[in-house]
Amino acid sequence: MLVKLHQDGRKTDQFSIAIEQRPSKVRLEQSGDDIFLDWNSTVDDSGRLRACVLCRGDVFRERTFPQITAIVIVLAFAGGVAGLLGLVTTWLMLIAMISVLLIDIIILIFSFNRLVCYKCETRYSKLTIAPYHQKWDLDRSKQVQRVS
Repeated sequence: MLVKLHQDGRKTDQFSIAIEQRPSKVRLEQSGDDIFLDWNSTVDDSGRLRACVLCRGDVFRERTFPQITAIVIVLAFAGGVAGLLGLVTTWLMLIAMISVLLIDIIILIFSFNRLVCYKCETRYSKLTIAPYHQKWDLDRSKQVQRVS
């Protein structure tokens, strides 16, 4: 499992651990500091993460996409509009649209799910995610902010 620590929306450090081992102390890769992990009630019976091991906060499922996704969306929209208006109806346009479609399919293949903590924004990837984890919920986020 890869754990990326965040503060104020920016990644500050990261570390990798095997969730089966459940170490109580981990050394951070960049700063070299030690942090303590709380495994009590944060892992379910099947060995999947249920809550944040740093702050015991609730987590939500998030799908990640490579940064090139926005460019591909703009290119697909521009190509679609040009095709609808009949501005470009050549073989070159068809090849370009097929290329954009293939890039989009490749992006979907390389996207993955991760868990994010509502409280501390820590991101957990490269782990099996339990089916009961939901996507981000505005009401739950506001509730966590009020309690914090």
